Amino acid sequence: MKPTWKIGIIVAAVPLIIIAVVLWGSFKEARSNLVSLPDDGVVLNNEQETLQFQKGNTLYRSWNSDELIAKNDKEDTRNEIMESTILYLNKESLMFTKSVPVIDTNGVSNKLKGRQVYQPANDSYQYKNSKIAENSVVKLANRQYFLNADATLYLGGEEIKKVSKPLLLIDKTGSVTIYENKKKSRYLGHMTLKIDDKTVLDASNETYTIGERKIDLASFGGTDNEKIVVKEDQKKEEKKKEEQKKTAEAEKEEANKTASNTTKAENGNNESSKNPGNQLNATRKYGTDLNVGKGNSESSDGNGTKNNGSSDSGSNTNGGTNQPGLDEIDNYEAVLRKIEDLNKKLERNIPVLRIGYIAPGVTSAKVSYSYADPNNTLIGVTKISAVDEKTGKTVSTEYVSAVDTEATLKGLSPNGKYHLEFTYQYDLGTDKGIQEVKMQSDSFTTQTVAAIYQMQSVTSTTMKVNIALDAQIDDVKRARVKVTKADGDSFYMNVSANFLNGNGETLNVTGLSPKTAYQFQTIIEMKNGETIELNSSEKYYTMQATVLRNLRAKQAVNKTLQVEYDWSSADYTLNQAKIELVNEEDKTEVDYQIVKQEKGNINLVPVTENASVQLEAKLVLETTNNETQENKTFEYPIKQEIEYTKQAKLTIALTPFQTEEMNAVDTEEQAKDVVAEKDTSKNDLTAKVEDILAPQNATYDMTFSMQRVAGENYQLALERKAVGVDSDDWTTWNTKQITADETGLVEYTETISKLAKESFDYRVAVYDAEGALQLYVYPE
Repeated sequence: MKPTWKIGIIVAAVPLIIIAVVLWGSFKEARSNLVSLPDDGVVLNNEQETLQFQKGNTLYRSWNSDELIAKNDKEDTRNEIMESTILYLNKESLMFTKSVPVIDTNGVSNKLKGRQVYQPANDSYQYKNSKIAENSVVKLANRQYFLNADATLYLGGEEIKKVSKPLLLIDKTGSVTIYENKKKSRYLGHMTLKIDDKTVLDASNETYTIGERKIDLASFGGTDNEKIVVKEDQKKEEKKKEEQKKTAEAEKEEANKTASNTTKAENGNNESSKNPGNQLNATRKYGTDLNVGKGNSESSDGNGTKNNGSSDSGSNTNGGTNQPGLDEIDNYEAVLRKIEDLNKKLERNIPVLRIGYIAPGVTSAKVSYSYADPNNTLIGVTKISAVDEKTGKTVSTEYVSAVDTEATLKGLSPNGKYHLEFTYQYDLGTDKGIQEVKMQSDSFTTQTVAAIYQMQSVTSTTMKVNIALDAQIDDVKRARVKVTKADGDSFYMNVSANFLNGNGETLNVTGLSPKTAYQFQTIIEMKNGETIELNSSEKYYTMQATVLRNLRAKQAVNKTLQVEYDWSSADYTLNQAKIELVNEEDKTEVDYQIVKQEKGNINLVPVTENASVQLEAKLVLETTNNETQENKTFEYPIKQEIEYTKQAKLTIALTPFQTEEMNAVDTEEQAKDVVAEKDTSKNDLTAKVEDILAPQNATYDMTFSMQRVAGENYQLALERKAVGVDSDDWTTWNTKQITADETGLVEYTETISKLAKESFDYRVAVYDAEGALQLYVYPE
């Protein structure tokens, strides 16, 4: 193959390789900085909405540096969160997505560890040697701060509320979102947070003042805050445009002088009927310009002297062509400046309305304002309207009196963009009569709202779940929680006012199916007819009902009886587990002694004289209901029969060569007497004859033997109790350590007197080397 062909093939293959790599990367997304989250919690997603996560979810960074949280690797459950933010874990712990600076009250900065858990320690947070001290400020990103302190929030100098350890998110429009205690709120206005008289965080200016020390927070890591940083060429461009507008306005004014003079009388006669008053109009800060209202071109000075087209006339505030500059007003601040300029030339001043702050809610917006009206020229009421910037329609209007300082506009929609329009009237006491001012606030966005679901407890048929909102909603008609079963069936539960007020509510959901997934969704119906369907919860599973698995019994290698079971219940708590044993042959109950008992396993030794016996067993569980606290007993028969064999024996026999010499006749007669006296006895006739023939000082050999593994060690306890005593009052009178020989035989003989044999019943208890009981062996 020619070299050129080889080069061509290689060049052609490169794009294919790149495409394959990209496709593979999309299919198998590269992940880095993986962390398994150690607890449940909440975090803000990339749209600053509350997102819940669960213990075991994976926090990771994708190939393009997105911060993501995924439930598992089996399905696409990724949720993007803010690139640099705080994860609020249960138990008030914190985790940061990456390393961020913390600035203390001395202005000293240190780096915090990313993806590590900072545990609360008094008023600080600690991870190893890294610490967030009290009153310190963590800078997460540009215009994003965490204040580790309790403070009082002020807007425009007005006290609003107390906040604790707030997360501050400041956007370029001047809105500040505060997130604390899983709740969020948003404000427009100059915000400061006062910790004490000497410690103040100015959020709007990004400065932190401690006594005489002022710390510039924006300088840590830089800033892109366009509210503060204005480019020089931008200033020049704005100045050039302003000069061009003034020139065009002057030419327009000169051309209209003649028309103005000839229509002077007509305009004066129709002033009250055609135009209720001269107007000051202002548009929103980031919107398009509105046409300024054209009122009467005739004006008067402070003494009532009329002037035609005078540019410095004080009382003409209609924004007409004879008032250069008014038609260029495009924001609230510009209106204020123009009124102030006019008031300098007036004997009686135009009232000045100043907006203190705007606090957008989810479905409402609260505005604080005040009037500067030294000459009492304000008359009537003030009209405040909320305008939907998407449709241009007024959605809410309030009329307030001169003594009011705040108003709440309701009927708004979540995450909607609005501005407020203010209209008020005044009378300067001139022949112009009542005149009107209109001004418009900056744009603002209402808050989003999310439901937070926290499972408190669960059984096979019930769930107890706490539901709260991360923002308060006003003007609600009804709120319900939709409970949906895995197969699609659903039902609704009503919630109380506490739920809407931000305190949350715990719902007790009953009548559920065991081992079934359920999901919760909060639905809010507003008074204006709008329905808000909030986010759904994770799928929560009821536990399986009381169930027993793998119940079985067997004889273990050490000859104990072993009962194994797997029992679980979401409704009952196990107090005690017992076994009932019955001899299959005669249906009598067999007593036992527990050797070892733990969850799901019981080792016991049956107390039976039989060397081998067929047993029936039953598992008995004594429980308490978790809800009612009532006691209940569960009984589970073990289906298979249990063959219990000891493979050991104990014999008591007369020591050889101890029989007294007696003639055959006497021996036969004594034997008959023994049989006559003991005709109901179960003892062996030959043994009894042997005992009778034995002398009073005769001895007996008590021999124990069993077959086990060679070399194993055992402890033998020789036990006895008085003949005829029914109680289980066995006492140990001798012990012996013994080892199985090379054939596995364990054997031991103890000699006892005839009196001892006749006075006591005997048995041998076998223990392993650690002292655990294995079996009881009785004489044959």
